[in-house]
Amino acid sequence: MKYSQWPFIEAQRIAERCKRREKTEVIAQTGYGPSGLPHIGTFGEVARTSFVLQALKVIAPEIKRSLIAFSDDMDGLREAPTNIPNREMVIKHLGKPLTSIPDPFGEEKSFAHYMNRKLREFLDSFGFQYDFASSTDKYASGEFNQGLKRVMNHYDKIKETFTKTISEDKREAWSPFFPICEKCGKIYSTRVTGIDTEASAVTYICDVSAEGKYEACGHEATTTIFDGKLKVGWKVDWALRWFSLGIDYEMHGEDLIESAKLSKKIVKIIGGRAPELFKYELFLDEEGRKISKKIGNGVSIDQWLSYGPVDSLLYFMYVKPQQAKKMGLALLPKIIDQYIDLVAKFDGTHVDSPVPFIMRLSKGARAGAISGEKIVNYSMIYDLIVALNETDAGIVREYLIKYQPQIKNNIEYYNELINNALKYYRE
Repeated sequence: MKYSQWPFIEAQRIAERCKRREKTEVIAQTGYGPSGLPHIGTFGEVARTSFVLQALKVIAPEIKRSLIAFSDDMDGLREAPTNIPNREMVIKHLGKPLTSIPDPFGEEKSFAHYMNRKLREFLDSFGFQYDFASSTDKYASGEFNQGLKRVMNHYDKIKETFTKTISEDKREAWSPFFPICEKCGKIYSTRVTGIDTEASAVTYICDVSAEGKYEACGHEATTTIFDGKLKVGWKVDWALRWFSLGIDYEMHGEDLIESAKLSKKIVKIIGGRAPELFKYELFLDEEGRKISKKIGNGVSIDQWLSYGPVDSLLYFMYVKPQQAKKMGLALLPKIIDQYIDLVAKFDGTHVDSPVPFIMRLSKGARAGAISGEKIVNYSMIYDLIVALNETDAGIVREYLIKYQPQIKNNIEYYNELINNALKYYRE
């Protein structure tokens, strides 16, 4: 069967890769930066990757599938978020790995442990199937040691490849390794001054301060490259993960195109293979500007789920991922309508449709088919609320049932829609 939906096209690429490499298992990966809470972009990347793995199950059920949700929790913290408690305490630890900074919420072992827990709770709440992985744990356990040794063995080639992409004044001092200072614990304040390939060790000095953020302590030492004593910079780290974890598939935003190209070259240098990559476009606000957390011009996942059902959000993530899409509170009714209208006409027999993908991931109540032309969508419900100036969900429901009795067959979903629309009306 020839498929037209993009998850099937991606799944076919993965299946062909497995055939070429005689593999019976596929490992996909998504990334998370635990310097802040998971957000709508986190949801989108996991949902879209899950769509592809669903499609792979349909076309090649014999291939085992897994998804790693990888947390970059060994990265240093450069700036303290403004929306956390005990911010002054966190500021004192800037420059350290996120797993070495105390939890400002006072609930977990570290800042990263708190955010990692929030990530797992977030993904679990949507029923995603995944395996969690921590950068700190992977480095400390030695799982990355073989890859790190290969980075050391190909140090000059990697440096030559990488430094072509940076300004000349930074090339001489560049190193893939970021040692953790054994004295002050910072990772962004150290600078490699020598390497010993035979001993798999680097010499460093802690002398890179960030004005107004953190101070280097001046300590000099030699450390092994193994077992969590250092990490590699992120573009090398991306390649290291692909090599060490055997990643077959990964998505990334259009802002990481050049990074992906470089990481593909690096993983080849250390003897690995890049995964099948899929570039998605970033979201735009109602005026066509890129969504920015600093500006706050997007829609948070809490806002979306307050005003609309989860399957409408899954639909938004599904449609045309390689095309920049506008999102905003004013656009939510239209997006939800598009999904409800699509499902209303779905007869349940076509596998090659967005609907089965979304329904597999949506939990509990969900949109359903409606025969005839009288479709009850979000805009109709909202317009009815406005026309009646009515905030009683029961009265709104009675009007809708009179118009389209079929909604009684899926009343739980329409009750949710009514409550969503009432919140949208009030707020």
